[in-house]
Amino acid sequence: MDPEPRRRGPRTPFVAALEVRCAVALLSRLRIAPAVVDRTGSAAFGLVGAVLGALAGAVALALGDERRLLAAALALGILALASGALHLDGLADTADALAAPDPANAERARRDPAIGAAGAAAVALVLLVDTAALASLPAGTLLPALAVAGSVSRAVPALAAPWAPRAEGGFGAWFAAHSGRGGSVVALGTSVAVAVLAGGLVAAAGWLAGVIAGLGFLGMLARRFGAVTGDGYGAAIEVAFAASLVGGAVVR
Repeated sequence: MDPEPRRRGPRTPFVAALEVRCAVALLSRLRIAPAVVDRTGSAAFGLVGAVLGALAGAVALALGDERRLLAAALALGILALASGALHLDGLADTADALAAPDPANAERARRDPAIGAAGAAAVALVLLVDTAALASLPAGTLLPALAVAGSVSRAVPALAAPWAPRAEGGFGAWFAAHSGRGGSVVALGTSVAVAVLAGGLVAAAGWLAGVIAGLGFLGMLARRFGAVTGDGYGAAIEVAFAASLVGGAVVR
C-alpha cells in the first residue's frame, strides 16, 4: 500500500506574498488586491515601510544637495499621501486624548472627528521636526535614512501588538488579535537588515532611536489608558519615524 501523502501547508512564497499584500493594504492607500479580513501582514511591515521610505528618499535625492529643505518637504508629503495621512490622524487623536483631564474625556476627545489644539500642535511639531532633521542630512544620506525610518517605524506596531494590552473593540483590538509573535520577529529582523544594508552611523542611530522611541511611546499609552488603540499604533509610527530621523541627524 502506498504511504499516505503528507498534507502540505501553504507554500512559503504564497504566504510571503500574502503578508506583503496585507501590509500594503494597511500601511498605504494602495490597493493591489482585496484585503484579507483575518490577516494584518505584520511580518511585512518592516519591508513595506522600507520601500515607502526609499521611494520618498529617491525623490528627495533627485533634487540634490542645494534643495534639501524642499526635498525634505516633498519626501514627507509623498509619505503622507501614500498613507492617506492615517498615521498623522492617529497622532492627532492620541495627542488630544493625552491632553484630556480624565479617561472619560480622553476617550471622547480621541473619538471626536474634529482635531483639537493638542492634536494640531502635535502634528505640526512632528512634521517640523521631520523636516528639520531631513534638511540637516546630506543629500546622499536621505534615501537610506528614510528607508531606515520607514522600516523601523512601521515595524514598531508589529513588535508591540502581541504583547500590548488590547483595547475593547476597534482597529487596535483587531490588529493585536491577528498579529502573532512570528510576525513580530520577522518585522524586527527586516528592520535590522534594512539598517545594516543602509550602513553607517546614521542608519544605526536612526534604527535605535526609532525602536526605543516607538516602543517607549506605546508603553506610555498602555500605562496611561490601560490599552493601545489603533490611533495609538498610528501615533507610535509617527513618533518612531521622527525619532529615527532625529537620531540620524544628530550623529551625521
